[in-house]
Amino acid sequence: MQPRDSLRLMVGAFLAFGLIATPCAADDAIFDGRPSFREGHDLGYYVWKEGRTWHVRWTTFGAMRRFTGHVVSEGGRLESLKRIDVEEERKVICPGRAPRVVRGPRGRVRGVSPGRAPVVAERTQDRIEKEGDRRIQFTAQTDDDIDGFDFTVGDQVHELRFTLEIDGKSRPADVDVGRGNQHPATNPFLVTIR
Repeated sequence: MQPRDSLRLMVGAFLAFGLIATPCAADDAIFDGRPSFREGHDLGYYVWKEGRTWHVRWTTFGAMRRFTGHVVSEGGRLESLKRIDVEEERKVICPGRAPRVVRGPRGRVRGVSPGRAPVVAERTQDRIEKEGDRRIQFTAQTDDDIDGFDFTVGDQVHELRFTLEIDGKSRPADVDVGRGNQHPATNPFLVTIR
């Protein structure tokens, strides 16, 4: 047997026994409507669509988790990427203080005490951005809250490929889609747009 023939035989065996994960295609109809989930009480991804607008959310219950992945379109462009909770990404650690007038014992003005700006922490390590017209790449750390993004698909898009990982692991059981809270068979998964 030639080396090329044995390689073909091994690849065929891997495919036959499902040892090589291939994305499973799903019809976009199962993605209609928002899945049920509670911010800060559930762990995982939630994906749904309303018309041509797609929503991707993730949440966790207390422990810091790293959410990474991407969405890739086939046949057309991804449009109007919008991140949610941008203001929530900034956390005020210490509130500011306005300047105040300092008065002496008889009520006379002695001077003005300067104020202090609030101390704000930003999650600059979080990124959700488009790479070209057909790919959205994201990485974020989340604890006890919700994060995510919305995007619109162009008219020519016929397929979307989602890759969604939590702490570097692909877990289909932690992905809920559509109002029926169904789980994709694999992760990454393909969605056929009709």
